[in-house]
Amino acid sequence: MAKKHYLSFLILLGSCAENASIQEPLEEITIEYPSSSLIKWSNLFTQDSPDYFIYVFAYDCYYCNELKSKIISFSDSSRFPVYFCEYEKSIPIGHNIESTINKDKIEEVFIKGTPALILIKDKSIAFNVAGKAEVSEMIDLHLKNEL
Repeated sequence: MAKKHYLSFLILLGSCAENASIQEPLEEITIEYPSSSLIKWSNLFTQDSPDYFIYVFAYDCYYCNELKSKIISFSDSSRFPVYFCEYEKSIPIGHNIESTINKDKIEEVFIKGTPALILIKDKSIAFNVAGKAEVSEMIDLHLKNEL
């Protein structure tokens, strides 16, 4: 009986190890976010252009670092300005980011996490996405539409 439980435990342990997500360490990324495009969250709606992107990141965020080259390249080629906002604890986090669409007051806006990409059009939120896959997909979509 003990052998049967031990065998079951080993099978369970082996299957968990196969499903565990192992993240490879990233190579040191030496490029920096453009300092002239860094803004504070409180300036979300205060930029001169009526249409622009805000990319919210954290320096210690694994997925932000994976997207770093792509978002900086995007900022160089996008027809809209791209501003970079470093995440700080005062930035609200919530799940239903779809409810931020069409909002134009900082008190009504939150992100789901980092990385996050927000498009401001005519001084209100046009879209708000979070996560590596969603941000990457949105960048690709905008690059495709701008060609």
